[in-house]
Amino acid sequence: MSFSETLWRVLFAALIYPGFLFIISSGILAEGLRRKFAARGEGRQGPPLLQPLFDLLNWFQRTILVPGPTLPDPVLEDEDEAKREEARALVLSRNHRARVALIYLPLVAIVGLILGTTLLPLPGNLWPFLRSELEARPLGADLLAVMLLLEFPVAVTIIMGSLGGSIYGQLAGSRTAQLALAYALPYSVGLFGPAIALGSFDFRAIVAADSPGMLGVKLICGLTWLLCMPARLRLRPLAPSSGEALEGVTTDLSGPALGLMRLMEWTERVALPLFATALFVPYAYTNPLILVGGVALGLGAIGVVDAFFSHVRLRDALNFYLRYASLAAIAWFVVLAFLVKI
Repeated sequence: MSFSETLWRVLFAALIYPGFLFIISSGILAEGLRRKFAARGEGRQGPPLLQPLFDLLNWFQRTILVPGPTLPDPVLEDEDEAKREEARALVLSRNHRARVALIYLPLVAIVGLILGTTLLPLPGNLWPFLRSELEARPLGADLLAVMLLLEFPVAVTIIMGSLGGSIYGQLAGSRTAQLALAYALPYSVGLFGPAIALGSFDFRAIVAADSPGMLGVKLICGLTWLLCMPARLRLRPLAPSSGEALEGVTTDLSGPALGLMRLMEWTERVALPLFATALFVPYAYTNPLILVGGVALGLGAIGVVDAFFSHVRLRDALNFYLRYASLAAIAWFVVLAFLVKI
């Protein structure tokens, strides 16, 4: 393959399909469908299908309001002029750094989602570094790379909560961090279970493995992933400030920062079902109909959970994931290790 062809393939995969244009437009469309579905479930007509796009355009036209301390009160004694100027400089410097962080943090997460999706072995993906041979490569780390790229939104959500000046945003970030630690073990075992059974982190070799034993492993691991999905995607049962007037880590956000955070969430809700479908559903990497059906089922499950489930207390969620899901994941890991040995 020539350099020009390789470059063309890389640009097409990263910018068109399955990268930037595909995943961003799919995220906006999926959010519009979710709002329609939720409205119909409540007996309402619902907003237009492209209302998320209109919301994004509206947010990007507004000014960013930086949460946190304000400038010092100008009504001070003359001898306090030096202290006032020093405090003013500190606040202005802090606000500038916060404004940059509020923009670039969600942007980095969106780029991570785009790159992670680009690496997926999907039908029609022209990414030139996807191997055509199907045998396992022990040193391949495609699955690990994709998994880490798709975890950017969780880290950004936690950091954004700590940046806000509101106690509600900080509590939401803390809640997200606690849930991430609670579901980490079952979520990791679910994602890496097929790799453990196959003995390779090579993504294409994993998705191509379709023996009866591997299909059973993928089924159990896929169900484990679904069990962790509400906490991983921060859906309504386990969402920060769910059912309240406040909006979690986005309580203090406005303008482009709020728009980028929403776009990150919408894109993540498409990227993860796409990733799970490619990993767990047989023949999804070669059959577009199976891929679309699997992603549609994943998005439907997300919509049902987000629209109809009530709020779950953090204590109950931590107890479930740490006590029951983690013990079940450890038992399943032992079974996988035993199966690999024999």
